[in-house]
This record gives sequence, structure tokens and C-alpha cells, in this order.
Amino acid sequence: MIAALLGATLAFSPTRPLTFSPAHALTFSPAHALEFSPTHPLARSPAHALADTAHDTVFVASNRRRAARGFTRDVSDSLWYGIYVTRLVTDSGGPRALAVMHVQRLDSVALDEAAWSARLAAAASDTAARHAALVYVHGYSSAPGTAVAQAVQVKARGAHGGPLIVFLWPTHSRYVAPPTPARAYRDDAAAAARSGPAFAHVLGIVDSLAPGSVLVAHSMGTRVALAAAIGDTALRQRLEARPLRAFGIFSPDIGATPFRADFAPLLPLIARRVALYGASNDYLLGMAALVNRERRASGITARGAALPGIELVDVTRGARAEPALLTLLGPRHAVRWASAALADFFGIVVAGTPGDCRVAAASAVARGEGRWRLKANATLPEWLDASCAPSAPQGR
Repeated sequence: MIAALLGATLAFSPTRPLTFSPAHALTFSPAHALEFSPTHPLARSPAHALADTAHDTVFVASNRRRAARGFTRDVSDSLWYGIYVTRLVTDSGGPRALAVMHVQRLDSVALDEAAWSARLAAAASDTAARHAALVYVHGYSSAPGTAVAQAVQVKARGAHGGPLIVFLWPTHSRYVAPPTPARAYRDDAAAAARSGPAFAHVLGIVDSLAPGSVLVAHSMGTRVALAAAIGDTALRQRLEARPLRAFGIFSPDIGATPFRADFAPLLPLIARRVALYGASNDYLLGMAALVNRERRASGITARGAALPGIELVDVTRGARAEPALLTLLGPRHAVRWASAALADFFGIVVAGTPGDCRVAAASAVARGEGRWRLKANATLPEWLDASCAPSAPQGR
């Protein structure tokens, strides 16, 4: 019964496959040098008058096993490093946070750890004074290309300017996969449990090259991120001495009880700001609660005691950019369409703006100490009242 219900719900995949251009081979000739700048200015595409086109460089690290045709869903004992060059097409005509976005991978190249680290160090140094590096950990059932596309859209909706690092851990490639959705879910959970040490190594590299980075974890990826940042003692001690700028936890697929007991007390020690975003109408997490026989941590945003040092933001009514049919029937789980939540995270948390400015900006209502609920269809304005200026200059 649970498997059948899970299958029916998970069939609404919020993903849009990436287009991989086989005719666009990567070259390192002087005439076609790759720009490893973390950002490229938006350029108006002459062939697409109603859209903005932007190119970006994405630093990818993965513990997926490699095969002749790409990644498998098996856990590898070694890490793969590479760089993707992506193109983001944004349909204009409304707020950027709510725009329809399409991502394509134009080129990619595999690198060894030393070369990858050198490229990342160069990108981080270019923007260190203004922008933090952004590290993204995807959730359950995400194909590699889809996960990269999600990260690019998260960065774009947050108008973040720093270099983007994506950690790809092994999952199934679709929400519904053989033999049953429940079995696929458990396969991914097992892979997540084995991926913490690999991500701890990657996050350690990022911390050494770009200290004070921003970490975003989505869904089951929260387990991977917490296993690394909290579960790895050496890394946790490094982050306690030099914390992350911000840690955004979106729709976490982890039990509420272990999150409160084992992770929440330590999170404020490893990041200057920690925010948890959850929605009561996230149907995928509802199914996950049935499979795991335990409420998910996402529900903490709407009920239960506050968590000291963690901002709890209920995004049930928050604006989303997904197509109308998915808004009506879909699971409301994909972070790349969580426009209001991402605007809040980057505009309040990452920017260093006091949390009470959510109320001053009329984007949320206060629900008690350290807890807010986003208003329906409200996003942060481009400016905030002078009393809500960041306490210290902090780039996004």
C-alpha cells in the first residue's frame, strides 16, 4: 500500500532533463579558452528577444562510479572531479525569482584533484571579497545532469555571485524506478549513508580554498551534508574554528527526532547563520514519513519547540516558479522552484540581514522566537528598510 501510494505521488517528477550537446566538444586551444570565472554577466541573446542568457562554470565532485557512458548509481571508493560549462536561459517578463529557467550543459572536462582545486582557488580568489563559494548537495533520485541544473537554478534565483560547487552522490535517476519506488528510495538512503566521508573530503577542500562558504542541502542530501559537517570530527572542528557563512537546509528528509537531538545543537557552531525551510504540503516528505515511520525534520518549521540558533521558516504558502500543473498536483518538493524560500535564504540569511527584517519587508509573519511563515506569493523586495541593513558587509 505504501509503495503504491509512494509511486503515485512520486510520478510527478519536477525535473527537466538537461540537453547534452555531443557536437560541442571541449577544447583548451588558445582560440577557445575556457573562462573559469565563477560568473559571467547576463547577455541579451539576439536570437531570443524575450530571454536572458547567462553562462557559468560549475565545479563538480562525485563519489558515483564512472562507466564508459558516464556515471552509474554505484558508490565509488574514489572521487571524480570535473568542470561543467552551462548555459542558463531565463524567460523574461516578470521577477527573476519567479522566471522560467532552462539549463543546458555545453561542455565538460574531467580533472584530477590538484587541477580541480587550482581552478577553484583561482575562481574563489576572484570574488572572495564580495561573494562566498556556494556548495550544493542534491536530494533523492537525481540524475547527475539534473542535479547540476538544480544547482545552477538555485544560484540564479538567489542572484548569488560566487563560484558554484556541486557534490554528486549516487542515486537513482528518476522518482519512479524499478523494482518499486520504495526500493529505489531505500537504495538512495543506503548510498547517502555511505557518502558522508566523500563529501567531508570535498567540503574540506572548499573550506581550505574558500573559507566561509555557503552550504545548501536539499531533501535526502541533508543526510550527506550533516554526516560530513557534523559527523566528521576533524571537519567539524575546522568549521567551528572558521564557520561557514550560512547553511541552508531545504525540505530535509531526515527524522525530526535525530535532527533535534544529534545535529541541531551543533549546527550553530559550524555556521554563522543556519536556516531550515519546510512546507506542510510537501507530499514527497509525507510519503517519506510513511516509509520511515517517523516525521521528517521539515515539519519542525510549523510545529514543536524552537531550535536555538536555527531560523525556522515555514514556506507552505511561499511563492514557487514551477508550472501551474505541478503547483496544483505536484509534490512541491523541488528546491529549484522554491522562489520565496531561496529569496529569503540569499536575501536574509546569506546577506547577513537580521531575521526580523522578514516582517519589516512584509515577506513573512513572525510565529514566535526564531520562527517565521512566508506570506502567500510574497518575495523579498529589491531593497530593505535602512533599519534592516546587514550588520556587517557580506556579499552574496
